[in-house]
Amino acid sequence: MKRIIVACDGTGQSASRGDLSVSTNVNRLGHALLNDTEKTGVEQIVFYQSGVGTEDLGTAGNLVQGAIGEGIENNIADGYNFVMNNYLPGDELFIFGFSRGAFTARVLANFIARVGVFSKRYSWAFKPAFKAYADGPAAFAEYLKNLALNVERDEKYWKPAKGKYVPRVFKVTIKVVGCWDTVASLGIPYHPFTNAGGVTGKYQYYDGSLVPGIEHAFHALGLDEYRGPFTPTLWYLPEDKEAAASVDLRQCWFPGVHTNVGGGYPDQAIADLTLAWMIDLCRPYLDFDQAYIDMVVDLDHQPWKIRSKHREDKKQGGFDRAFQGWARGMQYDSYKRGQTWTWRYRTPGTYEHGAERTREVMHASVHERWLTKPAGKDWRPHALKGFEPRQRADGKWEWVKDAGSGKQIVLEEEPFEVKSKGSFEWLLRYAPVTPEPPQNEEKPKDSSSCIVM
Repeated sequence: MKRIIVACDGTGQSASRGDLSVSTNVNRLGHALLNDTEKTGVEQIVFYQSGVGTEDLGTAGNLVQGAIGEGIENNIADGYNFVMNNYLPGDELFIFGFSRGAFTARVLANFIARVGVFSKRYSWAFKPAFKAYADGPAAFAEYLKNLALNVERDEKYWKPAKGKYVPRVFKVTIKVVGCWDTVASLGIPYHPFTNAGGVTGKYQYYDGSLVPGIEHAFHALGLDEYRGPFTPTLWYLPEDKEAAASVDLRQCWFPGVHTNVGGGYPDQAIADLTLAWMIDLCRPYLDFDQAYIDMVVDLDHQPWKIRSKHREDKKQGGFDRAFQGWARGMQYDSYKRGQTWTWRYRTPGTYEHGAERTREVMHASVHERWLTKPAGKDWRPHALKGFEPRQRADGKWEWVKDAGSGKQIVLEEEPFEVKSKGSFEWLLRYAPVTPEPPQNEEKPKDSSSCIVM
C-alpha cells in the first residue's frame, strides 16, 4: 500500500516556474509530508501541479489563460493520469488544491469517486469518460450505465488462459480532499491588452455536492475577500441522509483575503493558521515531518523586523515581519488599481442549500481577531456584518445574525480547547517567540528566503 497525493496550485501560482513567488499552502503541505519509509512504513508520493496562468505566455497570455479557464481541463487530465499510472489496489488517494486549483481538485475527486481509476491498459478510456462528464448529467448517467455493462461483460467472459483478471476500472475511495478557498469562476477583470473582461462563468457540468467515495472533505475559507470573480464555491452534503452520513465535511471560515488563506503573500501568518488547521486534520491519514512544522512555527514567531525584497513588498513599501501575536498577521488588500473588479462580499451561512448542508464553522482565530486590534484598529469585515459572538450554556461559542422574520443564522465556532497540546495549531498559538540571535550575530536585514516557506 502507498499514498498518492495530488496537489493542484492556484491561478498564477507555481513553485517551479516563472518569477520568484512565495509558496502557497498547497506547495507547503507537500513539503511537510514525511518522505521516509523507514519511519512511516508507507510510501507517500506527491504530484505537484502549477496553477493555470503559469505557462510561459507573457502577461497578456497569462491573463487570457486565466480568464477563459484554458488549462483547467488539462490539469484535471494530468492529475488523473498520474493517479492512473501509479495506482494499485489498496492504495490511498489524497487530493489538495487552492483557488481554481481547488476547483480542479474537486472535479478530479468527484470524477474519480463516480467513475473509478482505469487500469493502464484502458488508459484510452479516460477521454470519452470525461467528455461524457463534461456533457452533463444525462450523458454521464448513460456513460456510467454502459461502463457497468462492459465491466460485467469483462468479468463474465474472461478466460483464465489469458492470465490474471485485471478490471478495466478500479472502484476507489478518496481518503481526503483538502481545499483552500475554492473558486470556480473563470472570470477576471477587463484588461485592455486581452479584452478579456466579461469572460466569466463556471464549468456548469461540475456538481459541487459531495458524493459517496469521498471520505473526508476539508475546506478553509476567507472572510475578507470581496472581488466578485473570487466568490467561493462551497461544498454541500447530498440530500440523501445515508450518503450525507458517509462524508466527513468541515468548512471553516478564517480571517483574511483569498491569498491570505491559501498562501502566497510574503507575510504568511494567516496562511500558517489555515495550513496548520489542514495538516492537523490530516494527521490521522498522512505522515508529516515535525522538523518542517517546527520550522514554520519558528518563522511565524520571529521577533525581529525583516524588510523583504519580494515584489509584493516593494509595492507596499516593505513590511514588518515581527511576530504580532496569534491571529493578528497582516491582512493584504486583494483589490488592485486599474482592474474593474466587481465587488461581492462573502456571506457565511447563506450560501446555496444553507448552513445545515454546508457545515460551516468559524475558526477560533476569527474571535481572537475580533477582540483584538490588529494593525491598531478594530477588525470588522463586511462578511461578519450583523454577526455577534455568543457563548452558549455549555461554554462553547457561536456566531449569530438576525436574518429577519424571526429567523437567525447561527454558525458554531470551532472550539480551540479540543486542539491537542503540541499540535501544529497549538504550537502556532502557544509556542514562545523565537529567541533573538546573540548580540554578536547580525540579524537578517534584507531577506526573502526566510519568509517564502
